[in-house]
Amino acid sequence: MLSITDAAKTELQKKLNKSETKKFIRLQLRFSCWVKLKLTLDESIHPNDEEIIIDGLHFIIDKTQLHYFSNNQIDYVPDQTGFMEFVAEAV
Repeated sequence: MLSITDAAKTELQKKLNKSETKKFIRLQLRFSCWVKLKLTLDESIHPNDEEIIIDGLHFIIDKTQLHYFSNNQIDYVPDQTGFMEFVAEAV
């Protein structure tokens, strides 16, 4: 099952609070780097999406990518250049 660290929860909640209409967090892998995630906010669930609710946060993942997130933990780690990074690590 997918889990999320407190640091990632805090950062995602900040992003959601800034948006008045978007309430879903879309999880995708960055195809150029399998350990990095692409997280975007979305207003609705698409037909091929699976919704996963963790601690009140609504994540949506394309069903074809669900297996990539199994037994992983999402963490937020600001990198040295100042960009914000979310990573998936096996737990």
